[in-house]
Amino acid sequence: MALPGVKITLGNGGLGRVAATADGIAGLLLTGAAVSVDIETKAENGKTETSTKVLFELNKHYQFSSTKDLTAHGITAENNPLIDREVRSFYAQAGEGVELHLLAVSKATLLTTMVDPGADSPLSKLIESAAGRIKVLGVNRLLPEEYEVDNTQGIDADAIEAANKAQQAAEGYAGKIMPFRLFLPAPKWNGEATMKFMPSGCSYNRVAMVLASEGKLQGQFPAAIGMVLGRAAKAEPQQDLGRVKFGVMAASGYFTDGSPYLEKQGNADALNDAGYIFFMNYPGKNGCYLNGCPMACAATDDYAVLNNGRIMDKAMRIAYDTYITEIMDNVQVGDDGKLPAGVCSSFEAMIENAVASLMDGQISSFSAYVNPEQNILSTSRLDIECSLVPMGVLKNINVLLSFSNPALA
Repeated sequence: MALPGVKITLGNGGLGRVAATADGIAGLLLTGAAVSVDIETKAENGKTETSTKVLFELNKHYQFSSTKDLTAHGITAENNPLIDREVRSFYAQAGEGVELHLLAVSKATLLTTMVDPGADSPLSKLIESAAGRIKVLGVNRLLPEEYEVDNTQGIDADAIEAANKAQQAAEGYAGKIMPFRLFLPAPKWNGEATMKFMPSGCSYNRVAMVLASEGKLQGQFPAAIGMVLGRAAKAEPQQDLGRVKFGVMAASGYFTDGSPYLEKQGNADALNDAGYIFFMNYPGKNGCYLNGCPMACAATDDYAVLNNGRIMDKAMRIAYDTYITEIMDNVQVGDDGKLPAGVCSSFEAMIENAVASLMDGQISSFSAYVNPEQNILSTSRLDIECSLVPMGVLKNINVLLSFSNPALA
């Protein structure tokens, strides 16, 4: 007999898509360097003694609440250019005061190593140290000078393999009811619209690939992970990151090959179909906007966009919190051994009331059903079917304008 517990299985395919939780808690997994300072003190004999104080360590979890934490840990644009930019860009979008979990690893660490699904990987350490509170995660690195780029498939091969590893890791934590979605960089784009590697041809619905860049940093154009993550932390889970009402992301932007975002707008349709997140513009509006938040999977996947995935992750957490207290409790059955109608209604109401309270305005509708024919006495298992209807997202609006002559009516 299996151990007691609540098992949540995510259904997929129900949308028929064609080609008090803290929703915005984020995490950053970056490459960087440790920071320490020398402190001089006078001993009793009058001599000056020097000791070293570590302000920031690698492979250690930190919780930030604002850009002031950068100063507190001695992090600057000089000693940690990537961390400094990503954290500042995150808070520029999300706003000061937002909870952010940070872990840094050495500059030589590959993306595939950072997001490995193993229990001792940097990703696992960050998620575990944050007690599963992270809902959206950003991963990024600056490439060392000696690193040999292989972008024959369109972007660096390390990122392509990392997408597979990251999906495995995220699925593993979803099974532990610690679900999250993550952003990976699409570094060193070769500038070609037609690429061998297309995220939309993968099955990584918990991973998004970011082709947008804020600008040059130490001779590179790293992906704008902190900025995109900050937008996700600011947005409600049902909202698309490309929502125009959020306002402009930045005055100007780039792709990870270093080209200005306006220069490659002719490739926008192809890059969008390929499944990348990048900067785009709208005629008559200044600045950069995101093309949306596609995940690295087919458009027919129910979780092909970040907002659908985040909504389902939230429902998963609510379902777990709702029913975990019922484990090992007694359930009354009728004379026929089946569940009485009142018991079924009670279990249905538990989740429906929780969702109505915690997801008000974030979904279109929700319903739960408990089949009274279940044989609880033999199986000790209760199956509850939940159906969630998400919000729609307006991605195209077609307007027909024409002249009208009343005399011809």
